[in-house]
Amino acid sequence: MREKVFTLALGGGAAKGLAHIGVLKGAEEDGLEVAAIAGTSMGSIIGAMVAQGLSAGEMEALFRAIDWVRLGRIMVTSVSGAAFNDMLRESFGGILIEDLEIAYAAVCADLDTGEMVVLDAGDLAEAVCASSSIPGILPSRHLGGRRLVDGAVVEPVPVTAATAMGVGTVLAVNVVRPPTGRESGGSIMTTMPILVELPSAFRRVEGWLRRQRVEKDEGEISARVSRWESVFRSFHIMQYRLATCSRAGVSMIEPEVGRFGWFDFHRVDEIIAAGYQAYRRWADENASSTLKI
Repeated sequence: MREKVFTLALGGGAAKGLAHIGVLKGAEEDGLEVAAIAGTSMGSIIGAMVAQGLSAGEMEALFRAIDWVRLGRIMVTSVSGAAFNDMLRESFGGILIEDLEIAYAAVCADLDTGEMVVLDAGDLAEAVCASSSIPGILPSRHLGGRRLVDGAVVEPVPVTAATAMGVGTVLAVNVVRPPTGRESGGSIMTTMPILVELPSAFRRVEGWLRRQRVEKDEGEISARVSRWESVFRSFHIMQYRLATCSRAGVSMIEPEVGRFGWFDFHRVDEIIAAGYQAYRRWADENASSTLKI
């Protein structure tokens, strides 16, 4: 391969974003060097893990080990999304972006001006929280005098930020394929994944999860999940329209994840597999190009 150094542009997509791990698994197999990462929303979370040095296998183990039944109940009953932000702070707190092993940037939107804001220095947890603050679901984050929300509002696949990092070739991953009627209902309380050893760096997340209280009203929880799914699906349509504007001159991988719901985190194996398959198709298609593998 003539070019093996890449900057990844990882897009948002909630559970669909687990496909990023499959793409990374394929990239590791082919010896691609990820020199920089720009992430939006779920892409910012996965990107932050990669920038800390976690492998695709370690991330897969983490997401398979999480008790999604319990976590889902905590999240949908949390006041103003506090639990989600607490979990991110537990995972990334005390880490500065400039100290990461790989250059990193989280993309956000300024709620007051509509401008894109790229956070490439400072507190990693705050950057990830801001980039993941979905309007209507999670509160905006106040950083540097700005009110910041999910970067997918301005650029679902952060190609602009990735290009500005100026390291190697930009490889973008878009997980917001056109919405289809085949998407699941997004239940997060139905299936427990197989438990495996957690990466040591994230044992504190498991500890945090065990300390949380869980509401008992299943009917109310299901109703909230349904409302969230409606908001996410509408957000999805907007994201896909914006993402199509980011393709010009950029190599883009689009995993086939339209059949998965936004809250189908318990289907981690299937979603990661979809990302891996998409990477393999991309690698085969580019086997004789300047990105030859």
